[in-house]
Amino acid sequence: MSRRMVRRVLERNIEERYRAGHIGTEDALHLFDELLQVAGPSSTRAINCLLYVVGRDCPALGVSLFNRVARAKVPPHNVTYSILIGCCCHAGRLDLGFAAMGNIIKLGFAAEAMFSFSHLLRAVCAENKTSYAMDIALRRMPEFNCTPNVFSYSILLKGLCVEKRSQEALELIHMMVDAGGSCQPNVVSYSTVVDGLLKEGEVNKAYSLLCEMLHQGISPNVVTYSSIIFSMCKVQAMDKAEEVLQQMFDTGILPNITTYNSLIHGYYSSGQCEEVVRIFKKMSRNGVQPDIATYNIQMDYLCKSRRFAEARTIFDSMAGKDQKPNVTSCSILLHAYAMEQSFHDMHCLIELMVENGIAPDHSVYNILIVVYAKGKMVDEVMHIFTKMRQQGLNPNAANYGTVINLQYWPNG
Repeated sequence: MSRRMVRRVLERNIEERYRAGHIGTEDALHLFDELLQVAGPSSTRAINCLLYVVGRDCPALGVSLFNRVARAKVPPHNVTYSILIGCCCHAGRLDLGFAAMGNIIKLGFAAEAMFSFSHLLRAVCAENKTSYAMDIALRRMPEFNCTPNVFSYSILLKGLCVEKRSQEALELIHMMVDAGGSCQPNVVSYSTVVDGLLKEGEVNKAYSLLCEMLHQGISPNVVTYSSIIFSMCKVQAMDKAEEVLQQMFDTGILPNITTYNSLIHGYYSSGQCEEVVRIFKKMSRNGVQPDIATYNIQMDYLCKSRRFAEARTIFDSMAGKDQKPNVTSCSILLHAYAMEQSFHDMHCLIELMVENGIAPDHSVYNILIVVYAKGKMVDEVMHIFTKMRQQGLNPNAANYGTVINLQYWPNG
């Protein structure tokens, strides 16, 4: 078989396996070595497949493979450089990413380099340098005839909101609306800024932007609506959360259990227990059944209100409702018993966890460590540490922090 035929068969095999998702990192490295021995100008697509697989799991190794491609004089394509830049960014080498972008510009690929620019924008924003990312997107990219699209803008919006600059994000999204075309904000763009505004306490601005979104004909799905309601409930803006809930019904989108759980938590947090009863009735009317998170929210509220017996009643009733308690359920109740220093109930609950195959986690053990520490029970604390290690659970910073304070205990 001729060299050209061998190459074509190998390239076809690589591309078919890549599309089927049947290439792992080790396979990719082996195929890369094999292909590079016979590679020609037509091999770029197959090489891109292998670079992507390797770079996804081992970005630094992906950069090394690209250098081998360059030495083999196989002409890289715009996509090849995009994969390289992604590898550089994931490996924490922004400098190499920008150097690769320089090559893209020199080769005349800049106008087609949207994904390459996006890798850089995301990496720059991840370093909390969103102002620099905005300069790249709004000034440098257009200079190379690469116009930012909604995906590029969404990266900037997220970066601004992470840096608690949601007002600037709001101005940017309005600029996107004015620009139109491929810059028109989508549901992700709006949701990002709404969430950012809510986290900074700008409830009215967030609600106004949601209304703008609907006016633009962009309708959130149940996931987006639930996320917005969650954020509003978190800052106890329950009136706005109810308005958003009504908008869901008006647009024919039915709330799910996640939506209702946010409302229940919000009303409990704001001390409006009568509203919780109303939400439960609404859930029932709409055929939405409580899940494990719903019961945990109830138990948490009852325990914080020192209504421990009622919390235990809910805990005991969960199994009969096909909602087996999880480690969070147990942690809530265990913390309540710890507040009362009810060691017998604590031990019984731990035994129940073991019987039901619920493995205690760091938070469970830390509750035990804290309560024993408060009781100056040094031996018990050390026993807990030993037990953790026996179960293959390494103590974390919170566990160690409690024990370090032993030096301040009288007679400890």
